[in-house]
Amino acid sequence: MPPTRKPPHEPVTWGVYRGTGRPGPVSASWPDPPGRRSFGGGPLLPPPPDDPHADLLLGEGDAPMPFAPDEADRVNAALSLSRPLLVTGEPGSGKASLAHRISRELALGRVLHWRITSLSTLREGLYAHEGRLGPLGTALLPYRRPRVLLIDRVDRAEISLPEDLCTVLAAGGFSLPGGSGRMATDDDPDTVVTLPGGVVRCHAFPVVVITSTGERDMPFDLLRRCVPLRTRRPDGQTLRAIAARHYPPGHPGSPAPDVVDAFLERAARTEGPVVERLLDALHLAVNGVLSSVADERGWQPAVDALWSWTAPEEP
Repeated sequence: MPPTRKPPHEPVTWGVYRGTGRPGPVSASWPDPPGRRSFGGGPLLPPPPDDPHADLLLGEGDAPMPFAPDEADRVNAALSLSRPLLVTGEPGSGKASLAHRISRELALGRVLHWRITSLSTLREGLYAHEGRLGPLGTALLPYRRPRVLLIDRVDRAEISLPEDLCTVLAAGGFSLPGGSGRMATDDDPDTVVTLPGGVVRCHAFPVVVITSTGERDMPFDLLRRCVPLRTRRPDGQTLRAIAARHYPPGHPGSPAPDVVDAFLERAARTEGPVVERLLDALHLAVNGVLSSVADERGWQPAVDALWSWTAPEEP
């Protein structure tokens, strides 16, 4: 008897992450880390609330995202090795949304977000304000299951920040100056945790997603500690799945299939990032702008007009 195959929307992977972008069954177990990456922090804290931004960023539809085997394998490698993911790729290729896909699929709760600027420092990530931890500091608290931390655009930082970041990630924790024992978390100022001796140490190493455009070389110390992943420009199948998640076919207010097809055809003729432009243009179409423009210019010129309104063309 031939082996039973799972349907294409339920891909087979060797780890806990499947890569579909849909919530899956919550596994009671988590990959055991290598001995050198077991930090043993405690006492354990209650799990965080659900991510309020996941549906906004990823859409609410039931259609699965196309399965990317290489992406899922690298995510699972990072989870199993307790290493950060260093995600590079052009803008709009899904680098930042990967953190939310991992969190939603594995039920890891609200994503902590550290937006890097040229003025960002390690201290800002560890304890942003007096009496309050930053996103990195909160991610390193002793939760039973890992928190998801998005460190967005690390290439914007001064070169010292990626190097300083290596020290904390290698240690799995840090000590607060003065031995401060009570701190609020970054994602909920009303949640105050007690830190004996002012020491923050993780129990489960956080899922750290570090994004970069790849326009600047990162220090070797950071590169050797990360699992690298380069996102690809979304193809037609992926764009169709993204559109279906945000505008499920047949739901009231969703654009007709031929409207979506027209925008997908326009996206295929456009260089550079297309996801945001596709969703913005579809939003204009859903709100009746397409029909009013089409009355004056015709169908295809109307699609091209709405597309051109969302962003300038690449030089």
